[in-house]
Amino acid sequence: MHSDELWQLYYSNGEPIPGAGWESARDNPEKSGSDAIVGVAVVFLYRFHAGEIEFLWQKRSQNVSRFPGYYDISAGGHINLGESLVEAAIRETREEIGARITPGDLQFVTMRPFNKNRFAWVWGVNWTDRKDDFEFNDHEVSEIKWVPYSKMRAFVKTEAKPPLQNDELTFAALDEWIKMHGNL
Repeated sequence: MHSDELWQLYYSNGEPIPGAGWESARDNPEKSGSDAIVGVAVVFLYRFHAGEIEFLWQKRSQNVSRFPGYYDISAGGHINLGESLVEAAIRETREEIGARITPGDLQFVTMRPFNKNRFAWVWGVNWTDRKDDFEFNDHEVSEIKWVPYSKMRAFVKTEAKPPLQNDELTFAALDEWIKMHGNL
């Protein structure tokens, strides 16, 4: 999180409020007791490897203030004021792991309230046959790890940041998305 960002605010139906932003320096709205709703763009990179689907996880650097040393999704973060959902997904993926993706790479998985103050829009990006030349430019990430989907829930319970350890709704949506695409 950069303290000079202004996050896009949303109505309770998920539509952006034109021109309305939350000052990121105030931290997340849920900590302040506010009813403000912000958006989060989430990107899961996946690949087919050795007959199985694997997902990329990033290990958060010891230098970050929130959840240092824990694994997190491939890339993700808050949507800035005036930024589209797709622009945020592309920006966060480039900022956090240096991966260059395009709007055409994004495969919509789900959108759901993450808690009372956040909506999460989730995409998948097929990384099969692409080079793993990831860069950690902003010092938020210390390493990456490909995790087979068959082992991902156990991995999440022990290695992921605490908010993800019990996030069954996101993983249920991911299960359904994979089944719909015939990849399990």
